[in-house]
Amino acid sequence: MQIDTKVEAEFLAAIVQGVDVVKDEALAVIEPEWFSVDAYQWFVRVLKSRNWRKVAYEYLDQELLSVADDATRSRYKDQLSNLYTKTLTFEQDAADKFTAYIAYCVANSRIRQAFEGFNRSSRIDLLLREVDEGVAQAKEVIQGDHFQIVDYAADYEMRQQRRKLERDNPSINPRILTGIRGLDQQFIFKAPMIVDFLAPFKRYKSIVLNAMSYAALLQGFNVAHVVYENSMELTTDRFDAMFMGMNFDRIRNYLISRDEKDSMDRLFTWMESWANRLKIIKCQPKVTTVVQVEDELKRMQDKSGLKFDLEVWDYLNLIAPTKNLREERLNQGQVVWDLKNHADQFDVLVIEASQTNMGGATADRLDASHRGKSIDISQGIDISIAIDQNEKERDEGLIVLSPTFCRWSQITIPEIVLDSDISRMVIDRDLHRLWDHALQVHPV
Repeated sequence: MQIDTKVEAEFLAAIVQGVDVVKDEALAVIEPEWFSVDAYQWFVRVLKSRNWRKVAYEYLDQELLSVADDATRSRYKDQLSNLYTKTLTFEQDAADKFTAYIAYCVANSRIRQAFEGFNRSSRIDLLLREVDEGVAQAKEVIQGDHFQIVDYAADYEMRQQRRKLERDNPSINPRILTGIRGLDQQFIFKAPMIVDFLAPFKRYKSIVLNAMSYAALLQGFNVAHVVYENSMELTTDRFDAMFMGMNFDRIRNYLISRDEKDSMDRLFTWMESWANRLKIIKCQPKVTTVVQVEDELKRMQDKSGLKFDLEVWDYLNLIAPTKNLREERLNQGQVVWDLKNHADQFDVLVIEASQTNMGGATADRLDASHRGKSIDISQGIDISIAIDQNEKERDEGLIVLSPTFCRWSQITIPEIVLDSDISRMVIDRDLHRLWDHALQVHPV
């Protein structure tokens, strides 16, 4: 990996001018030899010896006295003076690029040392441990500090500016409608949040989650739909029925008329022209972790520039924890916090579902006691919505959404009766109103 000297200069200029664009974790591991200009190498040694405290320009001559050669000292002074007076034009890009370079250097160094150690000891366990630690350290450089510290009073103006900016520019952190009136009337779904749909086995969890992706795509948002339980074929067949408003069994078995096929062809030709995309990612239940999905999302973004506004995970109980804690209750908690950290880091709205315990299968109405073995699930999510259906409602074909808690607002509509048509994968006919959004965003 190569870094242009102009990037090095912009990076150091931001530091000496007091622009806070560099994570402490990145500064802590920088080595002088990672810079190509010898004056910068010398200056980095000085900054590291001062724990990265700025060197006042008036004090620079004092530090330069340690350079014995007069000609070298004069040249260093000229090159470093430029950092103090330089007009910053791409400081954040420079910081991001150099931080990535630092992570690369850290991983490369640690992995090289790991293989050198393996050649001496032939210990594969030590090799794997050293490689894992090197990768973890490189990730820490990228992800930054685990702590966020704010001076409450001093931060007041910044908070007000952020609120005004978001109010006047709703596209910065857009609201994503679910298309279900009873939900949209009382909740605002925005990043970074985690919304959980709670239901027992075989109670429309996947259909509800498909509906959330359907709704977001029609509004012009990019959606990543992460599937653990169902096959890719079942998932796409359900989406086809949902987008066409056609009977699922007929679509799946290709029992459609010529006119219906022509209608599908026209719809998907139009949808393929949309700038926003729905990407479906198939994972292995109890094997694929949140971090592995993150890596795939990053690859897609690097390749095509695609940033997702909504991620739908189907479903929480089948996600593998990043750390196997050998107890289901603890593993469930680990998965929730993996997903929470992911939502915060990627600044994305996450909608997922979780499965109830056995008591939830026979309950008329679900509550927190039916959630499962880990209290971390309730602690980590922002909104919980139960998918309810008692015996009478099941006989009548009714499905009820019952919000159980929300961190951000009051629950004003405790029960939302859905106008469903499951044969067409329609969880609520209200969602069809969102085609008006699609026509506004993508005129035919």
